[in-house]
Amino acid sequence: MDALLPPASTAPAQLSALHDPHAVLMAPDLDSAERAYLGLLPDRAHVDALARHAISNARHASGSSYALSLTLVGMRLQEFKMGEDCATTCRQDSLHSLRQAFATG
Repeated sequence: MDALLPPASTAPAQLSALHDPHAVLMAPDLDSAERAYLGLLPDRAHVDALARHAISNARHASGSSYALSLTLVGMRLQEFKMGEDCATTCRQDSLHSLRQAFATG
């Protein structure tokens, strides 16, 4: 193990009020949506935190909020499997489709 790398944290990431999944939908353009998306889900710990938050609030949140959160979680988990080059290439297309789907729904 590289001595310069800090040990991985075992504490779960916490979502702050600033990290609202709807920011991805409300962003004025795709670049802003991508920044909101990556800010919300920068790593696996934040993906897990959003999934836990969505599931724990499923009874109180709207169906669209639940669907949006779990869709973003699924997209990001797929990106982690793809690798960064492929994920970067596909991300804006996925975000564009997501924004269209929620705009019409």
